[in-house]
Amino acid sequence: MRGRCPLLPFVLLAATAACRENSLPVADSRNRTLEAGRRIFEQKCVSCHNRNGDGKTITAGRFPYANLIDGKWHGDGSPASIERQVRRGHDPMPKFEGKLTDEEIREVVAYVVELSRRAEKRNREETKK
Repeated sequence: MRGRCPLLPFVLLAATAACRENSLPVADSRNRTLEAGRRIFEQKCVSCHNRNGDGKTITAGRFPYANLIDGKWHGDGSPASIERQVRRGHDPMPKFEGKLTDEEIREVVAYVVELSRRAEKRNREETKK
């Protein structure tokens, strides 16, 4: 019995429990994706689509599909359609495939969808007033 500590299992159990209390919080991946998409949008897209997505810019104000928040899309407005547009471009919009990674494209698409969703929600609320 020499060399054995009867309290060792309890000490290890207590140490393990203490480690669990200090674990990292669960990250909200949706907010992280939207934040990354916002940063990319602000770097690559605002010159044509404006910060709020309304497309009222000197560069693209005359193009009807520059407005990303009016519900009128070049495609059907689905995330897949928006992703194709970002990847391939469509005159006058340049293609971003090769300029942005796949992940960056998905992030900016998520942000554009969120911009549109928020604008639609604001419009419904204003209509109710």
